[in-house]
Amino acid sequence: MKISIVLYTVGNLVLMLAGILLVPLGVAFYYKEDAAMWAFVYTIIVTGIFGGLSKAFFRKKEDIGIREGIAIVTLSWIICILLSALPFWYSGACTTYCDAVFETTSGFTTTGASIFKEVEILPQSILFWRAFTCWVGGMGIIVVFVALLPAMGVSGYQLFSAEVSGPTADRLKPRIGETAKLLWYIYLAITASMILTLFCGGMPIFDAVCHTFSTVSTAGFSTKNTSIAYYNSLYIEIAVAAFMFICGCNFALYYKCFQKEFKKVFKNSELRFFAGLILMAIVFIATTLYFSQPESYNGGIKDNRYYDLGNSFRYAFFQVITVCTGTGHVSTDFDLWPNAPRFLLVLLMFIGACAGSTGGGIKCVRILLMLKSSAREFGRILRPRMVKHVKLNGESVSEEIITESSVFFVVYLGFFGISTLALMALNTDIITAFSAVATCMANCGPGLAKVGPMANYSEIAYAGKWILSFCMLLGRLEIYSLILIFLPILWKR
Repeated sequence: MKISIVLYTVGNLVLMLAGILLVPLGVAFYYKEDAAMWAFVYTIIVTGIFGGLSKAFFRKKEDIGIREGIAIVTLSWIICILLSALPFWYSGACTTYCDAVFETTSGFTTTGASIFKEVEILPQSILFWRAFTCWVGGMGIIVVFVALLPAMGVSGYQLFSAEVSGPTADRLKPRIGETAKLLWYIYLAITASMILTLFCGGMPIFDAVCHTFSTVSTAGFSTKNTSIAYYNSLYIEIAVAAFMFICGCNFALYYKCFQKEFKKVFKNSELRFFAGLILMAIVFIATTLYFSQPESYNGGIKDNRYYDLGNSFRYAFFQVITVCTGTGHVSTDFDLWPNAPRFLLVLLMFIGACAGSTGGGIKCVRILLMLKSSAREFGRILRPRMVKHVKLNGESVSEEIITESSVFFVVYLGFFGISTLALMALNTDIITAFSAVATCMANCGPGLAKVGPMANYSEIAYAGKWILSFCMLLGRLEIYSLILIFLPILWKR
C-alpha cells in the first residue's frame, strides 16, 4: 500500500469539499441566517486546513493500484461525511455530533433516513445543504473528482470502478475521465429538467430545487414533514415518480439513447426486469389495497381514499417506484397498509434499482443473474452433461461475475442479519430493527414501525445510529470497499 498517494489524493478531495461548501454558504448569506452562515465558514476553515495539510505533507510519486483505489474511495467517503456533518452540529440543527453524522451519512449515501422530527423549522441553508449532500453523493464524490480534476494525475479507472455500483463499471468512453464527465452531463441535464417540471407544477422554486436534488440522487429528503404527501398533487407525484424511475435506470442507457441505439436500450435485460418488477408490484399492491381497505392513521377509521380503484393505483404506483429505486419519498403512510404490501415493499428494498444508477439495494442485474443461474442448475439436475451459459442482453456472462453476484448476495444477507441482531440488542423491537437495517443497507430511507414513513430515526439509540450509519455506507460502497479498509491484507505491501 502506497499510503502517501492515498493521503495526497484524499487531501485533494477534501479541498474540493471545501469548495463545494461555498454553495450552501452563499444560500445562508442570501437568507441572512447568521448561525448557519458561521457554521459553514468554520467548516470550510477546518476542511481547508485538513485538506491543505494532507496535500502539503504528502506527494504523489506513483500511479495508484487496486489497493490504493479502494483505500482512497473508502477514506474519502468517511472523511467527507465526518467533515460535512459539522454545519449541522455548529448551527445547532443537531444537538449531538452523532445525529449530525447520521444525517450527513444519510445524505451522501442517498439513503434519506432522517433524525429531524420537524424539518420545516430548519434554516433554509441547512435544508439546502441537506439536499445538496444527496445530489453530490448521488453520482459519487469520486466520480466528481475523476471528472473535474484529471490534471492531478490520479489513475481514474481504479477510483471509478471502486465507486460505481454493480458487478462491473461501464466505460462509455475510451478514457475514464471522459466517461465521468459524460455521466455528470447526463446528471445535470436530468436535474435541470426536473427543477423546471416541478416549478411548472406550482412547487416553489426553493422546494423544487431541494426535491430535485434528493430525487435525481434517489435519496428522498424533503423540505416538508410529510414529504410529497404535503402537496397532495397528482401532477407532482407523477413527475417525481417519473424522474425516480429515470434515475433508477443504468445511466449508460442514456448514452446509448444519445447514440440512437434504441434497440439495445429496449432489449436491455436488466431494464426489462426492473420495469416488469415495478409493474407487477403496482398491480398486486393496488388490488390488495382496493379489496382490503387499509385503515387511516386517524383513529383506526377506514381510509376512504382506497375505496376508489384509481386512488389505490395512484398510491401503489408512487410507493412502489420510490421503494424500488431506493428514493424514499412518501405520498401516504404505507405502514398502515395490510401485511402483504408492506412485506413486498421490504423485499423491493432488498432488490433495489439498476446497476450504474444512483439507486441502492442488491441491484436488479445481480438478482437477474442469480435467477438465471438457478434456472440453469435445475436444468442440470435433469441433464447432468448439459452445457449452458447464462446470458444477459444476448451475450454470455462469465462464471466469475455470476460467482461474484452470488457471494455478494450471501455477504449482504450476512451483514443484514448481524446488524439487525445488534440493533435488537439495544432493545429495538424486531420490526423496527429489521426494517431499519433493510432500508439503510438498501439506501432507501423510510422503514416500518418506529422508523415508518411518517416517523423518523430520532428515537434510535446513539449506538444504533452509528450501526445504521455503518449500514448506509455498506450499501453505498457495496460492502467490499468498506470491509477491506479494516483488514490488514489491504495495508500490506
